[in-house]
Amino acid sequence: MTAPTGPDGLLSVAEYLTATDVMVSAVDPDAPGAPRVSFPVPDGWQQLDRTMFPGTSGVWATTPEDGWADNAVLMIAHFSKPVDPETLLACGFTDARRLPEWHELDTHIGEFDGYPSSAITGTYAVPPLTLWAYNRYLIVSANDDQYLVQLTVTVRTDRDGSAASDIVAGLSVTV
Repeated sequence: MTAPTGPDGLLSVAEYLTATDVMVSAVDPDAPGAPRVSFPVPDGWQQLDRTMFPGTSGVWATTPEDGWADNAVLMIAHFSKPVDPETLLACGFTDARRLPEWHELDTHIGEFDGYPSSAITGTYAVPPLTLWAYNRYLIVSANDDQYLVQLTVTVRTDRDGSAASDIVAGLSVTV
């Protein structure tokens, strides 16, 4: 098993999947059987060409300003074999906690839209910017398949934050 490298002695999501020999394949959001994910797209945000961001199911962003574009990134992945949702979801915290100058604001583990889920919110620094980040992970089972849905929203902290709040509050996942 891969040795934990996170601040709480937990593996990252990628480390956990590697350690358990789970292969992950990106899923086209329009593929039959894929989880359906929706959220409101704020005014001034546009969907970008997915082919520019390999492994993603969708990327939405504002127009870049001063070298940064607020963004939302959706990833849907299919697992080659079942995973333990509780263990994998706890690993999502490790990914965020490794960000530079991470300051945690909130965490949650429980069900979201009826699926096992975890979420972490906080800020981190990429000088000269301080960014607010939200990561939501869900394990979605459909038929005999298991999927990881991840939504990451990252915005500058010097903005009002309403666009990010709308995305987070409006997230919906169905099969």
